[in-house]
Amino acid sequence: MNTQSTTLSTTSSEARGARLLLTLAVACFGAGIGWGTIAQGQITAQTLVGKAVSDDSQYADINNAIVRFRDRDIDGCRALMERARSNNPKLPPPGVMMSVLWLGVNQLVPARAELEDTSVKFPGDPEPYLMLGDLAFQDRRITDADVLFAKANELTKAFTENTKRKRDFEIRCHAGSAAVAESRKQWEAAQTHLQGWLDLDPDNSSAHQRLGIVLFQLTKPKEALEQFREARKLDDKAVHPELAMARLYDDAKQRDVAKKLIAQAVESSPQDPTVLLASAQWYLGQNDLVAATTNVEKALKLDPKSLEGKVVRGAIARVSRDYKTAEKFFNEAHVQSPGNFPASNSLALVLVEADDKESRQRALETAEANASMHREGSPNQINALTTLAWVYYQLGRKEDAEKILTQITQNNQLTTDGAYYVAKLLADRGEKDRARKILEEVLANDAMFATRPDATDLLAALRK
Repeated sequence: MNTQSTTLSTTSSEARGARLLLTLAVACFGAGIGWGTIAQGQITAQTLVGKAVSDDSQYADINNAIVRFRDRDIDGCRALMERARSNNPKLPPPGVMMSVLWLGVNQLVPARAELEDTSVKFPGDPEPYLMLGDLAFQDRRITDADVLFAKANELTKAFTENTKRKRDFEIRCHAGSAAVAESRKQWEAAQTHLQGWLDLDPDNSSAHQRLGIVLFQLTKPKEALEQFREARKLDDKAVHPELAMARLYDDAKQRDVAKKLIAQAVESSPQDPTVLLASAQWYLGQNDLVAATTNVEKALKLDPKSLEGKVVRGAIARVSRDYKTAEKFFNEAHVQSPGNFPASNSLALVLVEADDKESRQRALETAEANASMHREGSPNQINALTTLAWVYYQLGRKEDAEKILTQITQNNQLTTDGAYYVAKLLADRGEKDRARKILEEVLANDAMFATRPDATDLLAALRK
């Protein structure tokens, strides 16, 4: 049975230092043309042309091509792209621009086909290889990405058609190769590429953040902190320097150092709700519920509409077994954002703890709706099914609960909360040894999870 530790389902992913590097790597290096997160309605001529030209008069055919694409006239769109490129060779190849349009509607197959075709028709253009490298990296095909970025770098050195595009390619080659090195924990290589990126684009906050992480891994904490401070100076939305360092120290199991840095961050920015909220999340992860509550309540006082603040406050109450307070905040978050999974999922889990039939029925309806909505392919599928299983259990439908949990266990996808639910089922059936073994394995890890207090109590009872 896989009892891999997970964070509280209601806390932000940024609350864990272990995820910070990968998050930045994926978010930053593929941003050269902005295709990674752009929906169809957001795509403009500037999106497609990127840094190729700065004259708006060049955009007429491109704008018309976008309209054709939205009208599903693919051939007409392509013809206009080809005409635009013929009139101005400084533009990206038509297939590159077509691939951006396909990616804007989440059609990876035709997007890849356009890039493959472009690599043949325009063998000296680096962009198809950069975009294919981005896609490979996002699919966690690191070796493929490495080869593609290396090829792009080779072509970039010989590229002379457009100085603006060439500079953009150089930056993206460094950013992509750095991401590959970071994922492989090849810190020296990552540092070289990130410094190369910053030599070309010294005001890029994301590059400074990533370099800060790499320098920390190279045991250069002072230099790392300087990079985080520079990132914050360039972008006030960047992670607070001391918070960034705290997360890295926390990931390195140096919790005392992390705690001091958290305190420094709060002291230096006492009116910053983002800092207070991040601090609350960290304290929650350490099971310091008093400090977590203090910080999140300060954050909510400064920003009463903070969705994440309400979810975190509810999570603290749930861990404290104060289900009424948890219900209040999760319900407020759910009303504010009905599509927010952490809010609705957690709401179901606290409603099922209520004594009244109406609340428990609402828990069932919410859990079933989430399970139906977050099916195969959704990152929330396992959490949604695990919650549904627990709701079934609490409502006396133990066979239904066991069926779901057995399937999840067989696929080695059990969360820590799910492991507790399995142990509870086993204990009810009299299989105390198996239940005890599962709980001992889960609790051996010091990570905080929502049902940890319940798991601790159950293990103590089973040991009697």
